Amino acid sequence: MISRVPFLFIFFSFLAMLVISCAKTAVTPPLQFQKELLAGTGNFQNTQHTWQLDSTIIEGSPYNLTTNQKSFKKTFTYDGGYSDTDNNIGKWEISTINKLKQTIYYQANNKQDSAVYDIVSINSAQLRISLKLSNGQTATYSFKISN
Repeated sequence: MISRVPFLFIFFSFLAMLVISCAKTAVTPPLQFQKELLAGTGNFQNTQHTWQLDSTIIEGSPYNLTTNQKSFKKTFTYDGGYSDTDNNIGKWEISTINKLKQTIYYQANNKQDSAVYDIVSINSAQLRISLKLSNGQTATYSFKISN
């Protein structure tokens, strides 16, 4: 005859392991995932990402960047803040998948402007955004992660 104590112990141990192994991992929705790739998760030291301009294409043709343009950086903070190496500040939002809205306060002339970029692609190392320019041409900007 099997003793009840070891049997119950084994049964409840097996049941506990089964419950633990079946725990679900939360899947981040695509919109939130884009925000986290752009500006961090908000956890611990992942509260901002800085992106450095790597290349620009206008209407399918590469645009030669100056040394100063190659050192241009944009910083997006998890709480929606924005700053860049031209000493401008502002805010950003992604309310629709693949659409990045930036509102920029230009420190040099004390003016405000906003633009909505199409997010062509984003991952943990590269950001590609495009914008329709005032002359009707489309510019695509590629950034690499800088932090």
